[in-house]
Amino acid sequence: MRALIILLLAMMHTGAAFSDVTGRFTFERLGGDVWRAKYCFDEPVEILGFERPIENFRESSWRTLLPEYELSFHGGAAQIARADGEPFHCTGVEMDTYTAVPIKNYMAFSSFTDGGMVAYTGYMTGKVFKDGVWQAYDVRARYKGLPGETVIARDPEVLDHQYVYFGPQTGLTSANMLTVIDPGMPTAAREGIEKSLPEASKLLEDLFSFKPVDPFHVFMAAGELMTSKEDHSKGGSLKRQILFTLKGKRSADWAIGSPDFYPKLAAHEVLHLWQNEVWYGQLGEDAPWVHEGAADAIAHELMLRTGVHTAERYNEVWKTVESRCAGYLEETSVDGAIEAGKFDTLYQCGALINRIIAQALNSDEPSEGLFRFWRAMASWDETDIRQTPSAALFFATMNQLGFTESQIGRLKEFLAQKHTDGEASVSALRSAFSLSNHQ
Repeated sequence: MRALIILLLAMMHTGAAFSDVTGRFTFERLGGDVWRAKYCFDEPVEILGFERPIENFRESSWRTLLPEYELSFHGGAAQIARADGEPFHCTGVEMDTYTAVPIKNYMAFSSFTDGGMVAYTGYMTGKVFKDGVWQAYDVRARYKGLPGETVIARDPEVLDHQYVYFGPQTGLTSANMLTVIDPGMPTAAREGIEKSLPEASKLLEDLFSFKPVDPFHVFMAAGELMTSKEDHSKGGSLKRQILFTLKGKRSADWAIGSPDFYPKLAAHEVLHLWQNEVWYGQLGEDAPWVHEGAADAIAHELMLRTGVHTAERYNEVWKTVESRCAGYLEETSVDGAIEAGKFDTLYQCGALINRIIAQALNSDEPSEGLFRFWRAMASWDETDIRQTPSAALFFATMNQLGFTESQIGRLKEFLAQKHTDGEASVSALRSAFSLSNHQ
């Protein structure tokens, strides 16, 4: 009993043991490119911290609502507090639309040619500093557009990591999806995405018995298709949401020059929805090659199964994946790719690792080997998934399917090392796995 009392007193001292700080949050579109995020807490706090880092967005386009508050920036994150250090109940920031493409991060805003806009609210989440400790907060949210605008949010009363649409469209509902499509979206790109989304969803149901619990949102933005000096086609997946953003004239040309470009991008993002729901949003948090590599590898298989890829094109794609991975390995290790700024390494080498494992499981039908592996990955119970880093879960699945400790060790070395001869290293890894005899 004495120990329990001491524990309870310690929890009370932290100020965060029993409940989060509560309050209200309002995100409002003030003008075409001006926004206001306002926070009012039910008890006084000393600092409001914005946690998810993003380069330049906050520094270049955020400002305090009132002059007695100050914004400070810390490695892409930010904090707001009173200049005199006194506690406060309400604060907030005004911001300008920021549509630069961040490195391996979500678009802060994606514009539509009809004046619509999708905002990512994850950059507005964080914690508060109160009573000497950082604490979580739980606020009721409200999203408000310009007069006459429709607002579409996954959870309209919650501040979390989600896309929120503001604009003239109400969306089209079909096949378990709500889609909001920019009228300026190139026809070939739109059709490639629209066709691939339901096909990929159907195959996920057939192959993995997966069907989303709730309908998901699909936003397609092309507001800077003709004005951006840079060319980007970016997909981003969140819980039950996908955003496609096209910027620059060449992004339209890709749909014509490479008819499989947008279908494969769409399939990749649908696979992230599956990963998010099955692995509780944790897959790849520790090792991004796990979820990005799997999404790419399975997407290539879906392209073959839906007829987007011919057998010839399918084989050509896998040769390209292997060649690119081998080249990247001479610049960075897979484990060090993020720090080195070589993000495509995670996609190409992650996909190739999946391919080599799939071939070891079924040399005659590698796609069946791949599906077998990911059915096994999905069969772990919730406790195992939540408590096990995704790379460790990947290795545990390999062990479960009969791969030896030596082979798993070779893969770990492959991931950790920068290679002087990438092609030789890939060949050596494949050779080590071709010796498998799986049942």
